[in-house]
Amino acid sequence: AAIVSSRAGTTRDVVEVHLDLAGVPVTLADTAGLREACDEIEGEGIRRAVARSEQADVRVAVFDAADWPALDERTLATAGPDAMVVVNKVDTRLVPDRTPSGRPVWPVSAKTGAGIRTFVQELARHAGERAGMSEEPGLTSVRQIAAVRDCVEALRRFLSCSQELALRAEDLRLAARALGRVTGRVDVEELLDVVFRDFCIGK
Repeated sequence: AAIVSSRAGTTRDVVEVHLDLAGVPVTLADTAGLREACDEIEGEGIRRAVARSEQADVRVAVFDAADWPALDERTLATAGPDAMVVVNKVDTRLVPDRTPSGRPVWPVSAKTGAGIRTFVQELARHAGERAGMSEEPGLTSVRQIAAVRDCVEALRRFLSCSQELALRAEDLRLAARALGRVTGRVDVEELLDVVFRDFCIGK
């Protein structure tokens, strides 16, 4: 339910947007800032912000450059030691690349766009790590691992040259089908056509 008040500036909903971040599907959630609540409405917004933060895989704590170096310790503590610390409005004041306690800082300017590209690239990297992605995609299920094993075994039989041609062709079909269970559909007949056309099988 939305938090609504007639007083300007007191809407404290968690605003979410879904997007693709360098191939990783993510949900960005913008929450209320963390501070001592002035009233019940702001207090509810802060409660929701803390609850949503606890569910997040990657946390980003955003600060105003005007507050440097007195960054709000409650926000830093709630965000956690692995949170990305972003300092906005660096077009008005330059800040170092680390907080006084030694945490990395991503200085940006929403007004000029300075630092945004670097921050987004790092955010995508963090999101990819949390999603278990790497430069070399891994096998993600027992079913996929079993399929790869079936594929390897069938290929070994195919390459052994100890069976008749028809049986070896069937092993190749089995290998292709097993591989298709991991990568998507593999056209078995097309694969066989290529193998028998381009390689000297049984000669």
